[in-house]
Amino acid sequence: MSLTVQHVPAGHPYARSVRPLDGAAAPDVEFWPDPPVPGAAEGVWWPPRALDPAWIAEHRPDVLHVHFGFEHFTPEQLRAALDAQHAHGGAVVVTVHDLQNPHLQDQDPHRARLRVLLDAADAVITLTPGAAAAVEAASGRAPLVLPHPHVVPLDALPDDGAADGERPGVDRPARLLMHAKDLRAQVDPVGLLPVLAAARDALAARGLAVEVTVDVQDGVRDEAALAELEAGAEAHGFALWRHARLDDAELHAALRDADVSVLPYRVGTHSGWVEMCRDLGVPVAVAEVGHIADQARAWTTPELLAAFDPDDPASLADALAALLTAAPDARAAAPAARAAQRRRVAAAHVAVYRQALAVRRGTAATVSVLVITGHRDAHLARVLAGLERSHRRPDQVVVVFMGQPDGAVPATDLPVTVGHVAADHGLPLATARNRAAELATGEVLVFLDVDCIPAADTVGVLAAEVAAHPGSLVMGAPRYLAPDWTAALAAEGVDADAAPTDGDLRRHAVPHRARTHLRPGPSEEWALVWTLVMAIGAADLARIDGFDEGFAGYGAEDTDLAFRARDAGLTLRISPAEAFHQHHGVHRPPLHHVADIVVNARRFRTLHGTWPMGGWLAAFAERGLIRWDPDGDLLELVREPTPDDVAAARVDDAAY
Repeated sequence: MSLTVQHVPAGHPYARSVRPLDGAAAPDVEFWPDPPVPGAAEGVWWPPRALDPAWIAEHRPDVLHVHFGFEHFTPEQLRAALDAQHAHGGAVVVTVHDLQNPHLQDQDPHRARLRVLLDAADAVITLTPGAAAAVEAASGRAPLVLPHPHVVPLDALPDDGAADGERPGVDRPARLLMHAKDLRAQVDPVGLLPVLAAARDALAARGLAVEVTVDVQDGVRDEAALAELEAGAEAHGFALWRHARLDDAELHAALRDADVSVLPYRVGTHSGWVEMCRDLGVPVAVAEVGHIADQARAWTTPELLAAFDPDDPASLADALAALLTAAPDARAAAPAARAAQRRRVAAAHVAVYRQALAVRRGTAATVSVLVITGHRDAHLARVLAGLERSHRRPDQVVVVFMGQPDGAVPATDLPVTVGHVAADHGLPLATARNRAAELATGEVLVFLDVDCIPAADTVGVLAAEVAAHPGSLVMGAPRYLAPDWTAALAAEGVDADAAPTDGDLRRHAVPHRARTHLRPGPSEEWALVWTLVMAIGAADLARIDGFDEGFAGYGAEDTDLAFRARDAGLTLRISPAEAFHQHHGVHRPPLHHVADIVVNARRFRTLHGTWPMGGWLAAFAERGLIRWDPDGDLLELVREPTPDDVAAARVDDAAY
């Protein structure tokens, strides 16, 4: 399904950075630029013409995605624009960046406009769990939470984030840069001056020396506040840097020269400035307002942000000390990590667009999530908790128990269908998956291993990919939780069993290093297909006769499915949709499955003319457990491993 998307505004860094990086990832999605404003200079998008009912009626975008700029319109004008979008069957998507508008003193008009947008939205997005809870409490709408992507262009991100060896505050005075900006309503630098001065003195008592520069733009909005700022900075011994509006390169250079960026916010919800500093590797101390501190939960380096009470010098001193003494080895966000995050965020946006438009037009596909399990009750409970918080909740969850006749599904408000298969001779993986598919009622089937907790956007992203590309098999991206992930979350005050956020899980998980080269979009890596997080159309699975139950026990049944899908003319697509693999010990190599792997490898060789699981077979041969000719047809079991062999292969602290 091809679609056109009009962002409001299209030229804002956030709107630009939620578009797919790889054209192959969404070739059928066209993002329109900002419509030119009559009489305005080039590059001026305000007031946005894309919120004019006449423009909408003429151009008929499939999706109208509103971010900013709606303060130029009355609630009645906004309602007319959204009605015009719905009149031609188009969808409305709203991202709630600001519960409080940082440019306004009186927030009532902003709240009135936001209510109009939320009432009309076919999908709602926001950036943090705290903001999502506030939106849901106020409007009854449960937004999808997607982290703020990069602000600095990917090709301009620094790659020299390693610390220079100096200890700011110890080897030299730490450089603090407090940003008064243009003295907009959002900031209160004058009020923070005495608090910052007291914090400076408290840090000196701890042996940390700091020097403070206050920067303020020319052309401020409040001349009286500027006079107070100048007098206060002089009184407290702070340098005052007045300057014309900096371009991006000048701003980035100024920030990179600072040891801490201090933000004297008095109102706010989220902060693109914080994300810019993250891109540049500059720690941020920010007043505890809105949900800005919550942005750190999505970071892999949360020590780069500390929140403080703007009325408490001790709180500010503690925040600054924590940032100055953390001394991370590499402070800047790695370009590859930011690119991977953008791919995730962009894929989730495209999925939201497709789902919102399909629901608006009555063409949405139904989705069944299929989980097979055997005596993994704690894992199953966490998978269901993850599905409960999914933005695109499944229409059905099928749980098939293997060799667990008394298996029961934990209490959930999800529609669950339960099945059972016997497990008399090892793990009946192919049989259990086929049984789950038989019980499924959805048009799209999402296979999810019981080990894997889905991200909030995973079901929606996978389902949208399958619906948009009929005849495709779509494989997601597993990340592997560390051995101590539950204890690490508990130390952060997060209950691993109470639906932790994607950010909580991502901080304690790593990708599989053998799969980091995979990029979203079409792929020919059929040998890397895993069913642990995978989606396919129900009709397509039936067309290739499901899983081959001749593969008994462990090994090769998913690779066989992939090869038969390829031979039947299906296409393989890679998706950044994430699932977080719950840690358990592994065997390297899997000696406890040697007999199954030998039998299944022979069957695979007969069917497809090549050996699967070559790394494992080589490891078995090296131990004298099998005789194997990688270039021929010989594969036979010489001996079963001893209990000591199996125990020696056990690795309890590996992520995968």
